[in-house]
Amino acid sequence: MDPTKQHYPLAVAVPFLAILSILISITPLVLHVKNRNFPSAYLVCWFMMLNIFNATNAFIWPTDDVDSWWDGVGLCDIEVKLMIASYIAVPGALVCIFRSLAYVLDTRRAMLVPSKSQRWRGRLMDFLFCVFVPSIAMITHIVYQKSRYYIFAISGCVNNFDESWVSLVLSFIWPPVICLIAAYYCGLVLLRLHKYRSQFGDILSASSSNLSKSRFIRLFLVSFVMLLCILPVQAFVLYQNVMLSLPWHPYSWSSFHGPGWGTIIKVPTKGDVFFDRWVPIGSSFLGFIFFGFGRDAIKMYRSILYHLGFGHCFPNISPQHTSPPSASPAGSVGSRAKLIHRRFSSVARAYLGSNDPTSSNRSGYDDLEKGVPFSQRHNKRPAKTSFWSFLRNPLSPSRQEMISMPQLSANTNIISANAWAGTSQSRCSSDFTITSAPSPTSKEFIRVKQVISQQSEMQV
Repeated sequence: MDPTKQHYPLAVAVPFLAILSILISITPLVLHVKNRNFPSAYLVCWFMMLNIFNATNAFIWPTDDVDSWWDGVGLCDIEVKLMIASYIAVPGALVCIFRSLAYVLDTRRAMLVPSKSQRWRGRLMDFLFCVFVPSIAMITHIVYQKSRYYIFAISGCVNNFDESWVSLVLSFIWPPVICLIAAYYCGLVLLRLHKYRSQFGDILSASSSNLSKSRFIRLFLVSFVMLLCILPVQAFVLYQNVMLSLPWHPYSWSSFHGPGWGTIIKVPTKGDVFFDRWVPIGSSFLGFIFFGFGRDAIKMYRSILYHLGFGHCFPNISPQHTSPPSASPAGSVGSRAKLIHRRFSSVARAYLGSNDPTSSNRSGYDDLEKGVPFSQRHNKRPAKTSFWSFLRNPLSPSRQEMISMPQLSANTNIISANAWAGTSQSRCSSDFTITSAPSPTSKEFIRVKQVISQQSEMQV
């Protein structure tokens, strides 16, 4: 038998593992999309696309029989462009993941409800690193593309670069640079995890993200392991590309974009595979290990099996046998209510302290928190009411408390505090709004508007 026509073991192993990687990546992808972790979903999508290329190329070019090979016109033209984009998109997605985790632990900028500008800033960063910069890399690839493409056995379509400084500036240097940016945000997350390790659960509960402690740790660990693997790989690729392209020649567009630019070079490999073909396979298995065995994933598996008709064979997968919901959402609401309580208390304390220099400031502040009318504060004190009693029945008809105050200033001041507890994506309000009425003779008061919206939260 002609040795060039034999199928190498890797020609079978690579597509098998690539297809398996695609299948096991479905669960993490669904969970990330469901929890609105879009950078993580982008990362999984890029790995799935690269695994599709691995499986397709190994099926089309499994042997070293170069004469019988298809030239790959159309398919390889698309693949080489998307592979150029993936070199930027994968570390860019890690940047967005670590940045979002660091933002969750940033107590100086923690907000129960992110402002519109903050939400748009986060979306802009995700779009910049996951879509825009990879697209720019695809467009500029033509500048340093020495020939159309290579075709290697099993590995398939491979890029070809010009041996000039332009390739270094436009291509080689950027993946390691973006990996270093991801490493910076990763270090920031580690620093804040150490700094707030005792308040870690409360910070997550009070944040506006969909992250629980388990989900946060798993997302951080899988991204951390990927960064530890990708950063040295990118440094090695940079070194190899620079060494192979030396000595550099002066750049000239016409020198390689001539009649011979469309030449397709076919290379037998004797059963070897490019090492970067294993990166998406290993990353997909890593993501499944961290996200394929959580409570959300197990609940999804049970639902799929039940709808496929396996409920008769396995009664435990029916909805009646699923475990009751945990009390973590309620705890999350309580933690967010604490945050609102502290914010409103600080504003009320500052207001009373600036208008009542007597020693009764503390009692007035306590009465303000408890909702006691001013006319009753020097008489018999009524039964104690608190912010927590309102939280126990947030849907009660009485949602507003009017607290009359003496004439503290010449104008009427209204403080409106909107407190939201939940995970709705459409909520939008200001923390505090202070307005002044035009009439100086009207009776002065402080109005506290408390709006609590409790909604269901998904838990890991």
